[in-house]
Amino acid sequence: TARPAKGLTLQLSGAFQDSEVKGVLLPDGVSLVNNKLPQAPEFSGSALMRYEFGLAGGTASIQGDAIFQSSMCFTVMCAPVEREKGYAVANARLGFTTADDKIDVSFFVSNLFNKAYRVYAFDGSLYWGDVLGVYAKPRTWGVSVRYNFGN
Repeated sequence: TARPAKGLTLQLSGAFQDSEVKGVLLPDGVSLVNNKLPQAPEFSGSALMRYEFGLAGGTASIQGDAIFQSSMCFTVMCAPVEREKGYAVANARLGFTTADDKIDVSFFVSNLFNKAYRVYAFDGSLYWGDVLGVYAKPRTWGVSVRYNFGN
């Protein structure tokens, strides 16, 4: 986290991992050799930029953030239909908080560029003749209102 100027916050994170599954015997007798660990991208990262400034006696904010992950497999078998390409997703938020921190109102957009990507997939073609795929939410927008009842 860095705060290079008044009201400006920058955050950056990342992870590298080198995973491998060796010598796993599956129920059907197949032995896996040197497969990647499922749902473990080699690289993932995130970035955030937030700017806060005084407005009408409270604090307004403008925020953008993004996540990225490299390609990965959803299962240890890693059939071609179970592989997901790398992707990036961006989000945006405009907010206002009253001076007493009691009320916070934000307008947000998640998946700003409407990126289609799967959060899970399974090759069931040998079992029921089809592939199961679960996609992430498309672009979503809304308003969030929070009231703080505490001190």
